[in-house]
Amino acid sequence: MINHFKIIKELDFVRIAGSEGEKRAREIISSYCKKLGFEPKIESFDITTFEPGTATIKIDTKTFEAVPFGLNESAVLEGELVFLENKDVIAYNKNAYKDKIVLSMGYTRKLGPDLKKSGIKAYIVIGGPERKAVSLSHRQKLHKEGYVPMVTVSYEDGMKLAKKSSAHISLSISQKVHKKKAHNIIVDIPGKNKKDDNLTLAVGHYDTVSRSPGASDNAGGTISLIKAIEYFSKHQPARDLRVIFFSGEELGLLGSQNYVKTHLDEIKDRVGLVLNFDVSGDPVGSDGMRVVGTNELLGYCEGLMKEVGILYNAKLDIYSSDNMPFSVYEIPSVSIARFGGKASFHIHTPGDNAKNVSANGYKNTINTAIVLLKHILNADIYPVKKDIDASLRDKIEKYIWNLNYEKPELEWKPKYKK
Repeated sequence: MINHFKIIKELDFVRIAGSEGEKRAREIISSYCKKLGFEPKIESFDITTFEPGTATIKIDTKTFEAVPFGLNESAVLEGELVFLENKDVIAYNKNAYKDKIVLSMGYTRKLGPDLKKSGIKAYIVIGGPERKAVSLSHRQKLHKEGYVPMVTVSYEDGMKLAKKSSAHISLSISQKVHKKKAHNIIVDIPGKNKKDDNLTLAVGHYDTVSRSPGASDNAGGTISLIKAIEYFSKHQPARDLRVIFFSGEELGLLGSQNYVKTHLDEIKDRVGLVLNFDVSGDPVGSDGMRVVGTNELLGYCEGLMKEVGILYNAKLDIYSSDNMPFSVYEIPSVSIARFGGKASFHIHTPGDNAKNVSANGYKNTINTAIVLLKHILNADIYPVKKDIDASLRDKIEKYIWNLNYEKPELEWKPKYKK
């Protein structure tokens, strides 16, 4: 039996898409799949990626360390620092901060284009309390078409900088950006009885943000998939199962978007459900389930887990991960995560490491992968209706729009009319 915590320790390093870290992780994951009797298929795709750099902010004689956004190329900027309690004021006071270096709490994807339109010179993100500065990234489209230079700082440094609002500052960023190939890892487990032609996908990403080993995000999902492969290597399912380890999730769901694009005909024709595993490992925490589908699917999955003693905080809602590109084509998904402890608290920082997780912290997620897949793949009637509740459609459209900064093409079934 595979020791899942041993894999966590083996993966305790930074795995940015397209990097040597991604290659190393790919070799580790592939080796386990081969040991279980499966030859993984590797699919590559082109991306713009980066080598983690450094940044500094200078005010008078003081220097503050910062973390540059991924895909932010080297730059040196000077200007007036403006601290905003609420970053949303940028959209209300149009062009009021032109040529300023803005400091504020938090960041959303919608903010990227708004900063560019406002003529802001640079943007500094203040992170959360008791954490190191988070690692974030520009989207591919923004890097290509133009972005506002951005960095993140810790909450403590953010408080100090906020007191210097109106001061003249210098922001220096040093970081290399280049074209590379990232890779998805695909393992097919054929069904033995071929009850029907439904294909179920179990997915999760294995890449990380810069500076973070990602023991929770998402080595947790990675080992859940490996343990599911191990189970079905000994208990062949009735229906076909495909397990996919995506890369590029942290740069904008690049691996899953590429997969959907290149396998679209098969996805529309065969895929009945996507099970997505993203974040796990906290020894003390709570288990969350987000269903992009119907209330029937929500109740089915939640009920199955109650039978084996795992109570989920379950909701019908979107989940920001690799399940979302499938939702555009009305493919339902269930996303599983475990939050509430040190590792998940430190997600996207160096604190998301093997020291802050435990072997026991992954057990519920691993068990959920096996239980849900076992029932779905072996049911006499495929238990998932290919449908997404109408209440989620606006959320999906908004999410995909902000993911790529492009109008999404949604393929909803037309409403019935007499």
